[in-house]
Amino acid sequence: MPDVSDMELLRNYDRQGSEAAFAELVQRHINLVYSVAFRHVGIAAHAEEIAQAVFIIFARKAASLRPDTILEGWLHETTRLTSLSFLRGERRRQFREQEAYMQSTLQESAEVSAWNQLAPLLDEAVSRLGKTDRDAVILRFFKDKSLREVAAALRVNEAAAQRRVLRALEKLRKFFTIRGVSSTTAIIAGAVSTNSVQAAPVAVAKSVTAVAIVKGSIATVSTLTLVKGTMKTMSWLKLKFALGVSVAVLLAGGAATVAISQTNGGDKSTTAEIFKKAQDAYASLSSYSDEGKTVATLNGMTLTTTFTIKLARPSLYRIEWEQPVNESYANKGVVWSAGDGDYIILGNRPARKEANKESALSSATGVSGSAAATIPGTFFRMNWGNQLGGSTANEKQQADEKVGDVDCYVFTGELKGRTRTLWIGKKDFLIHQVRTVTSAEAMKAALEQAAKVSGVRPQLAPQGITSTETHVNIVVNKQFSPSDFQQVQ
Repeated sequence: MPDVSDMELLRNYDRQGSEAAFAELVQRHINLVYSVAFRHVGIAAHAEEIAQAVFIIFARKAASLRPDTILEGWLHETTRLTSLSFLRGERRRQFREQEAYMQSTLQESAEVSAWNQLAPLLDEAVSRLGKTDRDAVILRFFKDKSLREVAAALRVNEAAAQRRVLRALEKLRKFFTIRGVSSTTAIIAGAVSTNSVQAAPVAVAKSVTAVAIVKGSIATVSTLTLVKGTMKTMSWLKLKFALGVSVAVLLAGGAATVAISQTNGGDKSTTAEIFKKAQDAYASLSSYSDEGKTVATLNGMTLTTTFTIKLARPSLYRIEWEQPVNESYANKGVVWSAGDGDYIILGNRPARKEANKESALSSATGVSGSAAATIPGTFFRMNWGNQLGGSTANEKQQADEKVGDVDCYVFTGELKGRTRTLWIGKKDFLIHQVRTVTSAEAMKAALEQAAKVSGVRPQLAPQGITSTETHVNIVVNKQFSPSDFQQVQ
């Protein structure tokens, strides 16, 4: 079926159950999937199991893939995630096994030496590229497509495709350089083209097709466990992206607007007066700390982020967060300043220095469950994230409620497809809870804007998202020193 496109084959399999169509897709892409898996685990049997899991996921998700999906890019990322899930299990293997294997089977040369340095980092480097850059690199160098073919797949002219490839190569070069691998874009292109995709054993395609075509119903328990873990990770990444977009909608909409309204229970303070008291309460604090969690839901998926916050005048801060992805892995991060600069660590990546406090906190906001925005923005009275800023226009006070055992005023307002509810303590005038509901329409607009800026078009239908951020164990005016905010090595 050489003249039939990947998406036509996929639709034939999805709608008509064509086993021949699915088998052809496996034949076209098994070498790519197997090679990426093998680079991660270094053992043929393990790479074969990962390939089986990837194509089971592929079969199960056939109906949900968009018509403009470039399968090479989708399969590369899915294989990378599945390989990482495998490595986090009991059968973890170190990259040194792969390097030893490569060194024993390839002739030493300048190019081979470069490849041995690049290989352990390659798939992570490619995953850091934007979607369009990633697709361009995989088509050009992993699948050995001509620039004309790359241009056709990306729906651009040949000159634009070449510029895209060259920019992507430069980004890869910088990634490798930061990690101690010095090379040129020409050497990277040559090494990747020659070595990134090796022929999978003939038997692998047959076994993968037999298991994946029935969506894993005859797969081993270990393979199905791997499939389950990877699909959960993929769902988590979608929700994480949507939460980040929702935060962008929140921040782009500006601070909440409030209206004059009478309070309940005989308290005659106006909403504006309560907000002013809350602003004054934060302004009077020398320090603030708390802990809490954000629970975000989208289309039945739930992402829970736990966090701790520590702030002190004039510009000391430390926010840590953790997001469980599956039983064996959690995404963690920290952003801080101890007075000697502003830094952020995401997962296992090295610390990155940011230009200033605003840059560091904004970089952490979308992945920290908003913990890096809500209270820091209010405490430091920043231009974004400040829950008590804005004009007095259209937010209304609701019946008082408790957050835990704290009596709170409750305020709700709507702005640009976003509804925000704010719980402010009646005694301390501090924020104890924030709930943001972003409509499907607002999400759609934000996703379209994100795609224009980044080139990333996630496989995510526009749907509303609800995020509830709760703060507990609040401590104020505690004596802190800069060392309390420093990252422990």
